[in-house]
Amino acid sequence: MSENDITTVFSGGILIDGNGQKPISDAIVIITGNIIAYAGKASTVEIPQNVTEIDITGNVIMPGLIDSHVHLQGLLTTDPKELIMVPPEVRAIRSTTDLLNLLDAGYTAVRDCGDLNAIYLKTAVSEGSIIGPRIFACGTMICQTAGHGDPFHSLPEEWVIQRGLVEIADGADQCRQAARKQLRRGADFIKICTTGGVLSERDAPAMSQYTIEEIRALTETAYAGGVMVSTHAQGATGIKNALKAGVDIIEHGSLADDEAIEMMVKQDTMLVPTLSLGRVLASLKPGSGVPALYIDKAKRVVEEKIKTFDKSWRSGIRIGCGSDFLSDPISPMGENAVELEHQVKSGRSTMDVIVSATKINSQILGAEDRIGTIEKGKLADLIIIDGNPLEDISILRNRSKIVRVYKNGKLMPRYTNGKNS
Repeated sequence: MSENDITTVFSGGILIDGNGQKPISDAIVIITGNIIAYAGKASTVEIPQNVTEIDITGNVIMPGLIDSHVHLQGLLTTDPKELIMVPPEVRAIRSTTDLLNLLDAGYTAVRDCGDLNAIYLKTAVSEGSIIGPRIFACGTMICQTAGHGDPFHSLPEEWVIQRGLVEIADGADQCRQAARKQLRRGADFIKICTTGGVLSERDAPAMSQYTIEEIRALTETAYAGGVMVSTHAQGATGIKNALKAGVDIIEHGSLADDEAIEMMVKQDTMLVPTLSLGRVLASLKPGSGVPALYIDKAKRVVEEKIKTFDKSWRSGIRIGCGSDFLSDPISPMGENAVELEHQVKSGRSTMDVIVSATKINSQILGAEDRIGTIEKGKLADLIIIDGNPLEDISILRNRSKIVRVYKNGKLMPRYTNGKNS
């Protein structure tokens, strides 16, 4: 019998399929090879002969979690200069542990929004050389000179480029070339910056960056290459410029005004609000290792961001779920599910947040035909939980409650507390 013929049946559990439907008690999920063959009520299916049956009575079975905004940067400190001082090869090696922590926390897919290392990590995971979640990567962010993606404006720009952190491009022609470079590297999407931000030296979140002409050059190049475009965009003007130029996904959206929100609704633009990192930064005290400038900017934005997020989800925008975690001590990989908690605390229903962290995130990844829900024909990326996250979303941050993690139909090794098990 080949691996593709092996059938596993999960019986007795509660099925949360990721579509937002009412959970199914005493459910059956059947996996043949790496494909889901059936998911639904036990009474409507006959269990095949000669299968491996796993009784999960009392547990929840649901799609593997997806984080649609991370940075696999392999950082050990909160000092941002580490991005320059530590060779990217070393940070990539460190990130292999971050990938194990993500899997252990129930994340079977992540979307890296800016670090060239992620392209290489994706290759290593795909070929089976290292263990980790599915990685969807943009390569390096693309920004204008002195833009947000160039975080150290007081340092030579060559240093930032050499470390694989950013592609600097000015004018439509350079923008086209910059996008083509990422496509050549194997980027799954193009990430640009149309406003300033918190973690950059000489700009601010409200500042708009790139002209509509430049943004359109980037989007046209991306679409010609068959991929979507997302933008770091916090200020209202930069958000609206991006929308006018055809960007698919807004990252952060912190200071979106009513007009920008209305445009997102009308164009069915997806939003990844990233509530977690900003709150952490705004809570830091002097001496944390994070420059005071960054902390001050985060404090000025965080309350407005909460209000904007409330308006955004209530308006009907498709909301994703991304932590913006950087892998440093204040945003460690494996704690990403705190983003779900923040969205629930902001007023969204727990089921809607779970759908955001699974189905909608798969749409943001451009992989909704393969992952994100537990239904016939999809790849078997799923987790089994001891407890019901619909009753307490914080369960998803407790690794001891994540009983099993399956990626592509295979049971993944556990890495709780930094030890394989």
